[in-house]
Amino acid sequence: MAAALNLTALVADAVIELAASNGSKPQQILRSLGQGETGESWYSSDPANHSPAQPGAVQVVYPASLDDYDWAMTEAKGWIEVVVHWSGREKAITFYDPTRLAQEVQSAMRVPGYFAERAVAVVPTVTREAIEAAVALMALRDFADVG
Repeated sequence: MAAALNLTALVADAVIELAASNGSKPQQILRSLGQGETGESWYSSDPANHSPAQPGAVQVVYPASLDDYDWAMTEAKGWIEVVVHWSGREKAITFYDPTRLAQEVQSAMRVPGYFAERAVAVVPTVTREAIEAAVALMALRDFADVG
């Protein structure tokens, strides 16, 4: 989990620094990380679409079609589980914001007395942009950080 926290911090810092050096907004950088050379999206919110958009691409499959209201609620609750497909493999990853993760850890420490969860990533806020930026960086390491 420490690796996931470190990776998340590096993602946020890198995106902010890149945006500042290019004179653009972090959201623009995040969107560009999720696009191929021709501008097609590498990510899908359609659970029925399980094929990557291009060879070697990464696909994030969200739990359902999420509209603006659903994303606002997801961001407010501070977590979401997605499935990531890459190179013929898939992995469920739970994304938390730091506050929600701390709440989950505190709750787990009371009962059952420990916190354990596979494939956890922490992003500054649980938004599509933050998730896809983190996934793009994880893909560079072949998802080694989330086992």
